[in-house]
Amino acid sequence: MATLVHGTTRERAERIIREGPNPRYHEPGGQTIPDGFSTYLQAGPFLYFPPEHYARGKAAQCPEEGSPVILIIENVPDNVLDAANQDGLFPIEFGVIQFDVDNGIEELLAVWSGLRKTIQAI
Repeated sequence: MATLVHGTTRERAERIIREGPNPRYHEPGGQTIPDGFSTYLQAGPFLYFPPEHYARGKAAQCPEEGSPVILIIENVPDNVLDAANQDGLFPIEFGVIQFDVDNGIEELLAVWSGLRKTIQAI
């Protein structure tokens, strides 16, 4: 089991907690293709930037969505982590857990209601 973190805005974090992650979510001004649901292992490593960096960027881009926050998702089962890495693109040692359609998101959504989720202000 692992704890995952996702940098975002308060409004988005609250929506993700309520509805689960949407791998087809289109960020305002973002890519026109589905981007999946990107997370990091809470302990890192942070291959690109730490989640706080992403959270601050999203809050600056969409200030109407509230302050930058970290969505913390606890006790994600190993089989869900393994499903997210079916393609081997991001070995778990990289710290990135990327959930995409047919690559882990279905498994994550299947256990979503049983996971503890909290929002941490930054």
